[in-house]
Amino acid sequence: ASPPVPPASVTLRLLQINVFYNASSTDMQGMALLGDLETHSLDCSTCELRFLQPWAQQGLTPKQWQDLELVIHHVRPHPPALPVPDPFFTQGSLGCELHPNGTSRGFYDSGLNSEDFISFDPDAGKWVARRGDKLALYARDLLNRDKGTAINIQFFLRTCVSQLESFVQYGNESLERQGEAGHHSLPCSHLWGTVCLLFTQGSRTQCSYAAISGWPGRLLIQRCLAWY
Repeated sequence: ASPPVPPASVTLRLLQINVFYNASSTDMQGMALLGDLETHSLDCSTCELRFLQPWAQQGLTPKQWQDLELVIHHVRPHPPALPVPDPFFTQGSLGCELHPNGTSRGFYDSGLNSEDFISFDPDAGKWVARRGDKLALYARDLLNRDKGTAINIQFFLRTCVSQLESFVQYGNESLERQGEAGHHSLPCSHLWGTVCLLFTQGSRTQCSYAAISGWPGRLLIQRCLAWY
């Protein structure tokens, strides 16, 4: 039997932040969230998934985990592709949302230096610019020529809802405890010279960045509204 539809809307998100120091030096960190609950993290050097909940490995077969890691590898951007002054960082939010009436939506939004940049339209199978400047239009056209990445993203979005339902089934008690606690703050992540605190506010997630020693001066303490 299929897993029951959750009584309230719930979202499965893969969040990814890439820091580009220059054309040959990058760092990346990622996490997966079921609702507001952090379930997985991503090793920056190997793209190896780490399971942060006792049930987090359940619900997907070893082959499905392997396919997911391949998707993550293939959607990582390449620093020389964007004519942006170094250093800069990109953010990605890939996932799906399931509503109590059984409807769902998939999404992949990408930001540049904490601002809306481009998004993937699952129905059209194409990237769309979130702003009208030349850089966003250039990135849109560049990515739309990369058919392999589009296929990988569409594959993930097609299977996302079944993965979400499975995680809700196995992690229901953890989700209920999270809701009872009323605690919507996610753990601090040390992102290569930055400390990032993510916390949910309604349907959006706010992200505060503060620089620590060694981070380029022009990126010192900034606060950003992310589109997560």
